This record gives sequence, structure tokens and C-alpha cells, in this order.
Amino acid sequence: MIEGVRVRELPSSLDKAGLAVELCEKGGCPDPLLGVTGRTLFAGCVEAWICREKAAERITCLEGTVKLVLCDRREDSPTQGEIMELFLGEYRFREVSVPPGVLRGWKAVGGRSALILLALEGGEGDSRLISPEEARVPYDWEIVMQ
Repeated sequence: MIEGVRVRELPSSLDKAGLAVELCEKGGCPDPLLGVTGRTLFAGCVEAWICREKAAERITCLEGTVKLVLCDRREDSPTQGEIMELFLGEYRFREVSVPPGVLRGWKAVGGRSALILLALEGGEGDSRLISPEEARVPYDWEIVMQ
């Protein structure tokens, strides 16, 4: 597990009217919140690698399924170089908190698009898109690690 990454199972309930997912529990909402973005990722599409230097990301998949891959490239981290693979989506609602400086990529898996909710907290929200050649993350998007 990469140091500083937090995974939280999100409570959900299903009734005759539909499905409810608790995104923010009392006292657990980001403060200050820099912004919230809804992002659709088309089926089979990979978006990698993104790095935020000062802001933390909170990632939740509300529809479909996404494979989230993290790589710790922080020089001062005890888990430097570690890779982490997580699956999240409508069959397992989870929120993944990614600390600044950790590279992030994702892929919509299964036969349909994924709807991702991305909330930013902490410092400036600027992100940097890093090419696969520059990132040099030893990860094959077609192979499932776990």
C-alpha cells in the first residue's frame, strides 16, 4: 500500500426508489474543497499519467467500473516506486484519496463507460499530464495484477 493513500468503502442502500451512495460522511468532507469534477471515461480508454504536486485527489466511480493505478514517485516516500492497482465502481463503491506527488492513471473496464467523481482538496489543483515515456511506470494496462 502506498503511503498516504486511503481507501474508504462507501455505504450504499437500495430501495424501491433507487440506489443511494453516501459520498461524504459527517466530518469527512474535504475542507477546503478546490473543486469537484464529473468525468466520463469511455469503455476501454486509458488516461495516464497525471500528477498533482500540491492537491490531493478523492476519486469515486459512480457508474461502470474503473481500474485505478497509482505509482509513488515521491523522492522522500518510504513506498517510492510502489505500484497499486484498485478496482472501483458501481459493484463496489469506494473513495480513494491520492496524496500529492503520486502518479495516477485509470481505465474504464468492462463493456461500458465509467462516470468518475473527482474532488480536489488542499493546495493548488494544477495537474501535469506525464507521457508514458517520461513516467516510466512498469505497468501493462491489459494485465490484471490482483
